Amino acid sequence: MQTARSLPIIQCHSGEFSQKRMRVQPEPPIPIRYATAAIPTLAPFGTDYTPEHTMKIIGGRRIVVPRSIAAIPKIFPASFIRRPDPAVAPTKPIQHATAIDSAKFQNGNTARFDTTYRTEYINRLRNFPDQYTKPTRQFKTALNQYSVLPPISATNNNPNDTMERNSLSDGQQPQQPFYDQIVPGNDTMQQLHYNSEREYYEQQQQQQQQQQQQQPMMNNEDPYLPVEPVILTDFEETRLSEQIRTQLGSGVTVDRLKILFQELLAYDANSTGYVHYSSIQSLTYQLGLHMAEDTLRFAMCKFVSPNQPRGFVNYEDLIRYIGKCLSAISPNQYEYQQQQPQQQQQQQGQNSPQKSAKPSANFKLNDDDPFDPDERQIRVLLNQNLKHFDLTGTIDFDKLTYELSTVDRNQSGVLNRQQVEEVVYKVRIPLQRSLIYQILEKHCRTTSKLYDWKAFVRYLQEQIFDIKQIQDRSSPVYQQYVPSRDKWLDDLQREFHEKDRLRIIERFISNNEGVRSESTHPTAWFTRFLRLANAMYTHRRNSNVSQDFVLPREEARRLFRAYNHIWDLKIDEGRMQKVFEGCSRNGHVVIDEALKQLAK
Repeated sequence: MQTARSLPIIQCHSGEFSQKRMRVQPEPPIPIRYATAAIPTLAPFGTDYTPEHTMKIIGGRRIVVPRSIAAIPKIFPASFIRRPDPAVAPTKPIQHATAIDSAKFQNGNTARFDTTYRTEYINRLRNFPDQYTKPTRQFKTALNQYSVLPPISATNNNPNDTMERNSLSDGQQPQQPFYDQIVPGNDTMQQLHYNSEREYYEQQQQQQQQQQQQQPMMNNEDPYLPVEPVILTDFEETRLSEQIRTQLGSGVTVDRLKILFQELLAYDANSTGYVHYSSIQSLTYQLGLHMAEDTLRFAMCKFVSPNQPRGFVNYEDLIRYIGKCLSAISPNQYEYQQQQPQQQQQQQGQNSPQKSAKPSANFKLNDDDPFDPDERQIRVLLNQNLKHFDLTGTIDFDKLTYELSTVDRNQSGVLNRQQVEEVVYKVRIPLQRSLIYQILEKHCRTTSKLYDWKAFVRYLQEQIFDIKQIQDRSSPVYQQYVPSRDKWLDDLQREFHEKDRLRIIERFISNNEGVRSESTHPTAWFTRFLRLANAMYTHRRNSNVSQDFVLPREEARRLFRAYNHIWDLKIDEGRMQKVFEGCSRNGHVVIDEALKQLAK
């Protein structure tokens, strides 16, 4: 049963469907029933009832064929190739307001689009800012064709006023005046200066300062340093190293670099290796490392990282790079140098014994070592990890070696990182995983993922000064990390105040807690002998420590006998008599030589 429907009349538009009136019903290609009466046969594009078509190439032509062959309407094939009427077809909502400007509709939009999609209510200032809000630049003269160059004034009476007016009219900051039209006369030739390089350098500095003041900080980022490191050419590397050597060419620079590294290490609380560039600038100025701002900035640009916040610099690599640049003029600064006695006395005087119950001499943190920031950081972390740990031999290196050898079933001498960490935590040594990894990478690495565990144990022994494990006292490990008795006595001799001598004795006790000459006595023999030497030096009257300390022979014999009995040293009387005979000079005994002879 066919039902006639009264549909509204569509306005006259140019199109296949618009030319017809909806009251003139075409012949239906399919029987119209109640369910299909409201469904248009040729539904326009974009509606729910749009037929689905596929494209096929037949005879070199593109033919649109419906997917359902049974639903092919009895219409000529040429009608499929025709494009839909733009006045009727796009009834689907357009997602973007600017989609009507696409190349799909070149004929322009009609009134239906304006009323349907409300384009007249679009905020054009927001969607098209360049078109409506960007001012057009008005040039003052026809000779100026470029916006970069300032306008050329016809007269040179007062170029500053014209420059300010032109720049303000353009909405920009006032630029530097351009004096390319001035021809110096005889009256102005006397005022010319021929240091053009210096004037050019000063002008460049002023321009850089103005640019830094005018440049805003976008998104709370400091644009002083780049985001990614700068890669320099060979010529630029050579030029930068020459500038650093020229500006920092002094003998004390490397010592100040060590102090700079220690100060920056305090700024890096989380041991990330990165600090802000402002900290580096302030500390270099305080320590007297006077470098030009552009040179220091150029050097810092090499050591930034995109993984860190902007403005943070890898200070370890920076200091190492500056040290390499200075090695050409002071190569001996990187070698082991013996400090003078006066310098040692000043350093010992600065350290007070009340700071810590156990001095930090258990770790090699002295400045005489070769300058290595990575090694210094490892030692500082070791000191922090083991600060609340008993260092008096409680680290069982025998158990550590046994567990590592048990894990190493093939006895190859190498283990991976996880195996070493498990053994360290099994033996209950309080070391962080990152610190273990740094020690393994720097001192124990054999291949990409395997490490020498014997070298790891040896390194811990060297750093913690467990002398019980060093059986061979002629080994370089013992000679390097364990001072001789003569050195302890020399240090004691150079100190005039008893407080400083007691501090040396406490340092010896902390370093040699595991050594016992007599197992029954609570204190080591040489520790008691150092106290005897301290008691002997209390009788020294002259403050000049460079001269030998001498006492009359009988007075020296009486004092040695008394302190030998007090400290229970058990020195034979015959040996003491032989030492006095060998160290006598004009009826006096040289106490310094006598102490060294009796200590052997």
